[in-house]
Order: sequence, then structure tokens, then C-alpha cells
Amino acid sequence: MKPCGVCLGLDRLSVEDGRWQRGIKADRTVEYSLDFESSQLSTSVESGCRTCSIVSSGLELISRNLSLFDVSRAYRGRLILQPEFPLEVEIFDDEHEEEKDSPSSARVRIQFYTLPGNDGESEGKGEGGSFSAARDIPPELSVERSSSIVSGWITNCRLNHRACAASKSDANELPRRLLDVKQREGAAVVLVEARDNTDCHVEQYATLSHCWGKAHVIQTTKENLALRMQGIEWDHLPKTFQDAIAIVQAIGVRFLWIDSLCIVQDNMLDWKQESVRMAVIYSNSYINIAATGSSDSRGGCLYPRSLKHVIPVCAVKSFAINTQQHSQSTFRDIPKTPTIYVRPSLERVHKRYSTLRSHESDLPDSQTVPLLSRAWAFQERQLAPRTLHFHPSEMVMECNSSLCCECSGLDKVVPQTRCRSLHLQSSDRSDILTTWLHVVEEYSKLRVTRESDRLPALTGVATIFQRKLGCGYLAGIWQDDIARGILWDVTRYESVRSKRSIRRHDPAPTWSWASLILGVEGSGIMFPAGHDDTFQVDDRFRFLDTDIPFATTDFSLVTPTLESISLSGVFVAATAHPYSLDDLTWKDVVLVFEQDIEDIVLITVTEINIDFTWKSPNACPLETGTTVHCLLVGNKINTDLESGQKTRYQCTLVLKPSSLDTQLSERVGLMSVPEDLGIFQAVAESSFKLI
Repeated sequence: MKPCGVCLGLDRLSVEDGRWQRGIKADRTVEYSLDFESSQLSTSVESGCRTCSIVSSGLELISRNLSLFDVSRAYRGRLILQPEFPLEVEIFDDEHEEEKDSPSSARVRIQFYTLPGNDGESEGKGEGGSFSAARDIPPELSVERSSSIVSGWITNCRLNHRACAASKSDANELPRRLLDVKQREGAAVVLVEARDNTDCHVEQYATLSHCWGKAHVIQTTKENLALRMQGIEWDHLPKTFQDAIAIVQAIGVRFLWIDSLCIVQDNMLDWKQESVRMAVIYSNSYINIAATGSSDSRGGCLYPRSLKHVIPVCAVKSFAINTQQHSQSTFRDIPKTPTIYVRPSLERVHKRYSTLRSHESDLPDSQTVPLLSRAWAFQERQLAPRTLHFHPSEMVMECNSSLCCECSGLDKVVPQTRCRSLHLQSSDRSDILTTWLHVVEEYSKLRVTRESDRLPALTGVATIFQRKLGCGYLAGIWQDDIARGILWDVTRYESVRSKRSIRRHDPAPTWSWASLILGVEGSGIMFPAGHDDTFQVDDRFRFLDTDIPFATTDFSLVTPTLESISLSGVFVAATAHPYSLDDLTWKDVVLVFEQDIEDIVLITVTEINIDFTWKSPNACPLETGTTVHCLLVGNKINTDLESGQKTRYQCTLVLKPSSLDTQLSERVGLMSVPEDLGIFQAVAESSFKLI
């Protein structure tokens, strides 16, 4: 029998008209898609196609109950198949058809699925099957359901994930203080000294990741420390803390670490000592509870589910498709039809966990998953052996080995977002150093309340790396990878170029990526040399010296100050000339090189990637005619995609004399120029002390 002309029987092996499009998603799964128009779907339903009837009914249910789109209007759609995943359908406005291939252009994505154990589950296993099994998500989450699901995930992780079992830094080390959440009369929790305490033997403990936000957070101070150790009443705890305690109790864990209560907040020595031990605190935890969807401690972990990445925001609801409402002829060849459900797809939720964050994301994390926009939460998530996310849409657990979620959509996906112990077991130092560059690229997109916390909030992760590398840590850059690390750049997406503001964080060293304050969420640091296998360090480039302490656990190191490094290599001098083609915030600078070649003065003009922005010509820190030095760090080879022609480029740091001391230098940007321009033909060799 000839398959339906609209859905092709959802047989992805069909080659009819070459209409199936095959693609590889960012999470490396294979996806097959088939386009259709609403008028074609209606015609197919009238002709008796079972699959098209199910799709049409499901779209009508979503349109009527969730108001995400109007099914009565003309639209274009796309059927999407992934092996072992339920059928999904994307709907686009007919008038925006030309934007259909944009990652964020789909108005809505719908999923059709059966339940596990359903008689029809096997139907999704064959080549022509489509309605594979997925788990239901209740509109609201209870402690009982969450603990039941999570206990199963943890058991599987502990029994089957070798990398997770090996992630503890030192199983004997404990935080200084913990909350004892054992159920008792009177006080809800008691703050206890965890080390060398014979009264309470700590076998395992959980941690909490949460946003402090703008609301007042209950804290331990020098004044109330003794009272906290007598007990904290339940009503004095915010909802996030209450929910976390209830969940921890339900999974059988007695102790919980919460930063605001377990660190004496107005005792700087206590804060410093515990902050630099984050690697130990989170690595040794049993599980990290993440209040991912709450912007402050009032939001909680248990709340009605919603999809915040769609507009308008809608509830996470499933609807059963009544296959009996169709004419008997539609299903006359089907002896038993399993119950098929339809709901808004959670694909974009899953994408946030299965792939690295892109500047093309639909909405900023601060609006959808506030915790994931915070820098401090980054290392908490990376260090813990398991992190349980209470996402607005569903629970997600990530560990060193896998991802799990309530609907089961992440269970088959290999995560790419965790650069942790699993990836550091490589004995290849270059792999470990490259992983660090990727960590910083992701981390730099996140927000801190105080810019002085930019490096301290990464200390725990840096400590793990230093144990493997055993080299100096220079304000976010590893001494053994100084060439690639110092060639950092700012992401320069055109979509944010005109509206962002980038400025220096004083007194951070200008040569460190931590010296920049990026004004737009999602903007970040990138390391071009870290993504280019052709990059080679110039033989004459050298790291000479630094006055920065060696150890990452030295707190004077992780607080940015005007620390210096000394580098040597070949350089050429040039004069800087700022300019602007319009009134955009983003300005540019060109460098003018003058070279004496026999009796001819050769003038070369080239642009540089300036590190910061300024709002008026008079505010530019590089005055017209300023002499700068271009220090050659390395070279790379660019290949033209059309012609295949290879061009060798020279990668340089652009330095200017410091306003504090002309014997010192400050970084102002990067320059990459073709070698055949001959800028570095006549060069001098010197050393520079950068601050």
C-alpha cells in the first residue's frame, strides 16, 4: 500500500521525493524531519490516514487548552523523528515560514507519546513506529513523588557509574558545619560542628545550590551562631530551605550544607576558609539539591510546573487523544490502539542540559532558570557527584556519567555540559588544559553580584585542575598554557554588539580574562587558540616570572589584584587610531605600522580586537597616536572553505604603556594578521611586565 503523501507513514527510511531531511543536533543525536502544510494535513485526515488524524487531533487539543497557537489559522509544520524518541511536531506561523530553519523561530513544539508499559509501547520500536514511550510529568510535584524518582536515579548511579564513585576528592574531609535535619520536636534543624564531633557521626550529607536574589536570606552571623546551634524553627526558614530539607529527609540523608547558614557570613576569615574548600564540600556531598527555577530563597523547589521558554508561559500538561472520535474507517485496520498523549515538548529544556549554552538561546537563563545564570552555582554543579535540578518544567539529575529527567527524554542523551572528573582522567595534559579553556568560556557567560567574586567562585574547579596539572595558576590562566590562555577574546556576536558595554574591573590584571565586566547576559570570553588545532606557540615567546602565589587555595590569589607576569618575545611597534563609523557603543581601533624597506616607508593599517567599549571618542583609553607594542605569541593557519587556500596568521597581544608606570604594560586587545603582510619581518626582542 502506498504511504500517506503527508507523513509518508513516518518511515524515515522512505526516500520518496527526497523529502526526509537528516540532521545532527547539537547534542549529537540524529534527527529526521518532514515538512507539511496545514491544508495538506487536513486533506490527509479526510482521506483516512491514521497518523495524520492523531497529529491533527493532538494539535487541536493543544490549541484549545493551552492557547500556544491557533490551529484554525493556516500554518506550516514539521514532523520530527529521532530513533527511540517520541514523535514531535513543530508549528510555525505561515507568515514566518522563511525563518523556519532558525533555532528559535518555531512558535511551539509538540510531543506525541505513549506511557511505559502501554500495550502499544513496542509500536515505537520499529522503523515505521513513532509514538515511543515517555513518562508523564505531574502538574505539581510532591515530596513523595520526587523522593521516589530520585532514589531510583541515585541507586542506579551508585551501582553502575564508576566515574561518579571516584569523584570524591577526600572522603574523610567534611565541611566545618552542617545542618542536622533529623526530625525532632521543637527546632526544625540544628547547626552542628561536623569535624571531630563525637555526638553526630556524619556518613553522608547533601548540599543546596540556590540564588540569594534580592530578598533577605536567613544567615548565620557571629552574633547568632550560638543560637543557630540550639536550633532553627521551621517557620523561620524560607520555602527553598524547607523544600530542600523535606527532600533530603525523604531520601534518608540526615545532614545538609547551606552556604548562608553553615558559613558565618560576617566573619571574613571563616568565609575565606570555607570558600576555598568548595571543591571538598561539593565533591564529597551525596547529592546537590539545586533550586534551579527560583530567583531567591522564597521560590522553593516544589511548585506548579510550567514551560517558561515558550511565549506565553504555559503549564506542563498532557492530554489523551481520543482515537474513538474519528470515523471507524480511520482506524479499521488497527485491532487495538494504545492511548496516545500529547503535550508541549520539553526539547528546549533538555537542550539546556545536554549542550553548551549558545548565544542563540531563546530567553536568558535569568528569566527561565535563574540559578544557571549565576557564577557561584557553576562550580557547585560541576563539583558535586550528582546535582538534582528542580527545573520549572521537570526534575533533572546530572552526574559524572549521565543525565536523567522525569519524562525520560534526557536518559538517552550523552551530556556535553560537565567538564569534570570524568574528563580529567585523561593523562594527556593538553586535553586537560583545553578542557579548562572550555570551562572558562562557559563560566564567563554567568553573572556575579560582585565582580571581585569572579575568580573566587571558580576556585573549587581550579583546585581540581591543579591537582592534575601541578603548575601555577595565574588569575584564571595556567602557567603551562600561558600562550593559549592569554590570547583570550570577547565574543563578538552582531546581535549584542551595539547594546553591550564592556569595561575593565579594577584592580584586576589587564592580562586576565577576569579583568572584563561584560554587560550583556550570554556574552563571554573565548579562546580562539583553544579551538584551533593549527595553533603553534612562537619559538621566541617565553613566560619569565610572576609575583602570584602558586596554590589556588591561597585566597590572595583568587581575589584579583594588580598582580604581574613577565613575558618575552618579538614585537613590533605601531600607533593606535580609534574611530567609529556610527554612534554605536562599540568602537574600533586600527593600528598603523611604518616599516623602512630600503628607501621606501611601507605603511600597513590593520584592525585589532579591542577588549573594551567606550561611549564617546574622548573616553577612549587609547588616544590617537598612542604607541602600542604587538607581542607575537603564536601562529595559526586559516583555510578558505571555497578555494582551500591556506594562509598563515600571526597571533599577537596588543600592549600599551601603563598609566601607573611607563615601565609596565597593560593589555588592550588582540591582533591577528596574515604573515605575508610582513609586519614581523624586522622585529626586536624584549621582555614586558604586564599588570
